[in-house]
Amino acid sequence: MDAQKLEQRREAKKLQKEIARIESEKNQKPVSEIVINIEWKRSATWGPNPNCEARVHFKDGDYETSPTFKCSGCGYDKESTVIADVFNQYLKYKLWQKAAQILKPKKEYSYNPVSHIHPYGIYLPSKDYNRVSFNGRVGTNCYKQISEFIGGKFEHVSGGKSFDVYKYTDNEGE
Repeated sequence: MDAQKLEQRREAKKLQKEIARIESEKNQKPVSEIVINIEWKRSATWGPNPNCEARVHFKDGDYETSPTFKCSGCGYDKESTVIADVFNQYLKYKLWQKAAQILKPKKEYSYNPVSHIHPYGIYLPSKDYNRVSFNGRVGTNCYKQISEFIGGKFEHVSGGKSFDVYKYTDNEGE
């Protein structure tokens, strides 16, 4: 009997934590623009690796600098991975808004280049409706279509041998 109550309490705590996560994602502070600075650091093992910081401007006039996002390894697009980290940190609320508009129970959503509902690089699941995200490893060029899908604009502002600068601007509410 005690084991059953303990398991029920654990499940209730797990559910509360999941609800809190979803609500915090849905209630992120609205963003007006994000300037993403990527500095490429050389690794003897993995070659150039991105170190990414973003300057985030919110619609209420506030701003902040993101934590530093990093990745290493080989065989995938590292730049889009750190850009996805920035988008997931600050723009998930946009995906929740889109998910509410297009996801309907019992309909399968798989990527089809001809009739897809959302751009490649966005995760809007067909079964676990409590998870949405921006995907890394998809190529930085995908973030142009992803940004348009969520109501923004994504552009490459500057670049050199050891750095790249991108800018996301929200077009909604103008």
